[in-house]
Formats: sequence, structure tokens, C-alpha cells
Amino acid sequence: MLCCMERDGASGGVVGRVDAATTAGRWISVSSTRSYLECPRRYWYGYFARVPEDRPVPPSWRVGSAVHAALEAAYREQGADPSGHLSDRLPTALAALSTAWQRYELDDDAGSQARAARWVRRTLHADVLDARDVLGVEEPLRDTSIEGYRIIGFADLLLARVGGVIEVVDHKVTRRQAAEHEVAGDLQLNLYGALVQHRWGEQAEVWATLHYPVVAAAVTVPLSREGMQAARGRVLEVADRARADGRFEPAPGVHCGSCPWRARCPAG
Repeated sequence: MLCCMERDGASGGVVGRVDAATTAGRWISVSSTRSYLECPRRYWYGYFARVPEDRPVPPSWRVGSAVHAALEAAYREQGADPSGHLSDRLPTALAALSTAWQRYELDDDAGSQARAARWVRRTLHADVLDARDVLGVEEPLRDTSIEGYRIIGFADLLLARVGGVIEVVDHKVTRRQAAEHEVAGDLQLNLYGALVQHRWGEQAEVWATLHYPVVAAAVTVPLSREGMQAARGRVLEVADRARADGRFEPAPGVHCGSCPWRARCPAG
């Protein structure tokens, strides 16, 4: 049995306790993979001990979550009734944006919410994704085919395309657009592609899209079978490392500035 107990310098509590038998059934995701690679202690706080965050998520991230919620509502409605145009979903999207604005405790600055509403309105009217055949919205994708491992991901949007192609879409609330080679090599999109093939069959062709509501643009590339399988292998490899880790040592760096557990971390 792998086991470690350590005292947290900030809180005086136990920092880590690892049991290989109990970690085997945990869900593996791109988020958990990136968290462990960035800082094993941050991974322990967030994914193993599930320690409550010591400070709120930055406002800019919460604005992005609110825009995601608005788009999710619009695409769900479009999927339920594909005969209409995406722009017809604007009232539903703006209502969802308002609700999310309150849920994420964003400020009452009318200008900030109006700007987010413009991004949503521009997205629905431009319909750069040509969302006529919605397969899923915030769609859970799972792979439990390997004993002791459970992989999961939530795709912002899945679209069916001509020729049996399935398009995996990830919304990015930012102005900076990735180059095609960055999209093709993206760990998250490739893992989602592998999970799509796990559900729909290995012969399914998968495209990946990064969608930018702020500028009403999208970057789309086909995913390679090699890239998708490499992403799946990568998250399994990191899961093995986390399972065997008995200490979850901190890895200080520039990422500490955005860590929600910085106050309690001895290296923070």
C-alpha cells in the first residue's frame, strides 16, 4: 500500500494520504492531468483531498463561465429544434447569461455585462460553427474500458458533419486565436477525440475546433488517430505517476499566482 501523511505548514492538517486501492477508481481528466504536471500539491488539494478553495476564481474567468452558460443554453435549444436559426435562441441565451452573472457573483457593472451580451449576440448571429446538427452540449465523454482507470471529459459542443465527421468544439472567451498546429496538438481536444472514437467507433473521423465568441471566429483542424491515442496515453501515464506519488511535493513557479490554495501551501 502506498501511503503518506504530512503536516501542512499553514493549516496544521494532514497534507497527503495515498492509498493505491482508493486512487484506482478516480476519474482522470485533462484538468487533473495538467494540474498534476503543474504542481503535484495543487493536484492533491483539488483532486484528492478536495480542499475548498481559499479564494474566489478571478473575475475574468467567471465572465468566461457566464458566457459559456449562455452559449450552452442557446445550443441546447438549437439541438432540440434544429429547424430554427441559431439567432432565434438569443432570448434564451441572454436569460442564461443574466442568471449565470448572479450565480458567479460578478459585479453590477452594466458595461461589463453588456459587453458579454454583445459577444453572445455576435456569436449567435454570425453562427460561424454552422450549428445545424447538434449531437451534444456539455456532453460527457467517458472511457472505462481499462480496468482500474476511468477517463472523462465534457465537450462544450459536439456537431455532426457531412460524411460522418464529428466535430468537437471548445469555446474560448479570449481574443488570442490559436494557430492550426496548436489546435491539432491540443491535449484536451485530442483526448476528447479519442473519447468520441471510443463511443462512436474507431473509424469515426474527428475534427477539433476552438471557437472564439469574442471575435466570432473559429479555428478547425482534423485530428489524427496518432494524436488522439497519444493524448489518451498521456493522461493514463500521468494518472500512474499520481497514483504512485507518496508525497505530492509542491512545485513553485509563476503558476502559484493563480493557485486557489496558495495561502495554505508551504511553498506558496
